[in-house]
Amino acid sequence: MGKPTVKNNGVEKLEGYNELLYDVKSLLEKAKYHAYKAVDNIRVQTYWQIGERIVREELQHKERAGYGKKVVEKLAVDLGFARRLMFEVVQFYKTYPIVHALRAQLSWTHYGALLRIKDKNKREFYENWIIKNAWNTRELEKQVKFNLYEKTLKDGKIVKITSLPLKPVIPEEAFKNSYRFDFLDLPKKHSEKDLENGLLFRTEQLLLEFGTDFALLARQKPIIIDGEYHRVDLELYHRGIPCIILVDLKMGKFKADYVGQMNKYLNYYNENRKYEWEFDPIGLIICEYKGEEEVHYALGSLSNKIFVADYKAKLPPEEEIKKKLKRIK
Repeated sequence: MGKPTVKNNGVEKLEGYNELLYDVKSLLEKAKYHAYKAVDNIRVQTYWQIGERIVREELQHKERAGYGKKVVEKLAVDLGFARRLMFEVVQFYKTYPIVHALRAQLSWTHYGALLRIKDKNKREFYENWIIKNAWNTRELEKQVKFNLYEKTLKDGKIVKITSLPLKPVIPEEAFKNSYRFDFLDLPKKHSEKDLENGLLFRTEQLLLEFGTDFALLARQKPIIIDGEYHRVDLELYHRGIPCIILVDLKMGKFKADYVGQMNKYLNYYNENRKYEWEFDPIGLIICEYKGEEEVHYALGSLSNKIFVADYKAKLPPEEEIKKKLKRIK
C-alpha cells in the first residue's frame, strides 16, 4: 500500500508531489530553452537570406546612387522592422557572405556584437572563444572591452592558448550591486517563496544573471544549530574564488537583522562545511530595496564577508525609462 495522503483545510496533499511538480516544470523550462534556441537559429538563417536578397537587388541597380540605402529604409517601414536592424541584416550578409560559415552555436545577439568588430581575424578569434567557453553576449562584450584579443598578440601574431589566463577572483568582483530577475513572471505582490521557486524553475537564466563560474549546489539547505532547523535559501559555489556562497532572498527593504542571521550561517559553514583548500564562505543578501547607509553601518567589518544587493523583478515601463533619461541629459 502507498503512503496515505494528508488533508489540510480540506485540500488533499500528496506526499512527494512538490518534488514531482518541480521536476516537471524544470523539464518544461528545458524544452522551452531548446525551442528558443531553435527559433534563434532560424532567425539567423532568415536574416542572412534577407541580407543576400537585398544585396543582390542592390547590385542590379548599382549605377543608381543611394539606391541600396533607399531600399533598406523603405523595407524597414513596409515590414515594420527597426531601421537599424535592417541595416544590420545587410551588414550581416556582407560580413558573412558564405552561409556555411555561420556557426550554429552563435545567436543573433552574438552576431550583432560581432558585427561591430571590423577586423576579420579579431572577429574570428572571438567567434572561437564564444564557442569554446559558452559565452553569452554579455561575456563577449566584456572580453572585447577587456581587449582579450590584443592581450594574446605577440609580435603581431596570436599566441595559441587553450584557455583564459585564470586568476583568483576577489569577492568584490564576483557580485553585482543589483540583479535583474525580470525573466520571472512574478505578480506585483509576490512572496519570498514565489521568488525562490521562480528562480529555481529557471536555473539556467539565474546562473547567467549571477555571472560566470557560479554553480548551484542546493536550495533550502538545512542546518541544525542547538537542535533547531534553519534553512539557507540558495547554496551556490564560485570556482574562481573558490568558496561556497550562501544566498538569502528577502522581500521588501533591507533590515540590519538579516546580517546577524547570515553571519551565524557563515560561521556554521566555516566550521562544519568548508574544505581546507577553500576560502571562507561568503554571504549574499538579495532584497527588493536597500538603503546605502543602512547597509554600510549594518555590515561594518563584515563588508568583505557579506554582500547586499537588490533585485528588479520587472523592468520599469518604457515611458518611465525615457523620463528618467531626460532628467539625466
